[in-house]
Amino acid sequence: MFEKLKLRGQLIKAFRTAEIYRVVKRGDRTSYLFPKIHQIDHHHTYTRYAFSLLNGIDPELLTKKRWALQQVLGSNIEINGSLKNFSITVHHKSLPKMLTYKYEIIRPHIEKMELPVFIGQDIYGNPVSWDFAELETLLISGEIGAGKSSLMRVILTTWVKYASPEDLRLVLVDLKRADLGLFHGIDHVDALCFEAKDMRKPFALLRAEMYRRGDVLLDHGVTHISRLPFKLPRCSN
Repeated sequence: MFEKLKLRGQLIKAFRTAEIYRVVKRGDRTSYLFPKIHQIDHHHTYTRYAFSLLNGIDPELLTKKRWALQQVLGSNIEINGSLKNFSITVHHKSLPKMLTYKYEIIRPHIEKMELPVFIGQDIYGNPVSWDFAELETLLISGEIGAGKSSLMRVILTTWVKYASPEDLRLVLVDLKRADLGLFHGIDHVDALCFEAKDMRKPFALLRAEMYRRGDVLLDHGVTHISRLPFKLPRCSN
């Protein structure tokens, strides 16, 4: 009981620090009404607070003042919910700074996907991935040294291990000449370009293939290659 009261006080302190409350004035007296706390689940790996915002409190404050909540509750917090009902999960451990890529561990989690994109693991150690066949566009951004190139190599390595050359064709561009050289000579790769002038021919072929596939889709009255009565390889660049 004492532990729950202590945690409740910690959450109220976080709300106060982040100014997530409603101010009520009666004469010379000012009162602060904080979100209503419904439940606190405390475990050795995490603490989860369930609460609801009072009418008139902007739910966007939870995002805007995330830094203030972190200053009180800890840096590893997860906020879920919408409109009024929310939960804040405080994880008692941090994500590892480095992961070792092991395809045999990843495989069981992606085996039902058409073209899986594996990006790492969550706070619980579970692999995080989604099907690129459903997304088809991916932007990786980050500051220098954040690991963009490493993530790109992980994605490509997973693809060439998961899909056969008949099901996946790749055109790779590496103008830095430092990131994708390990994919040279792999059966899935139609072209590996290190200079801008090398991109002309493979990109012309890609454009021609794009138009050819557009005609095929029109002929069969469908909007995606997955709906064709025959299979075409996935193409990515």
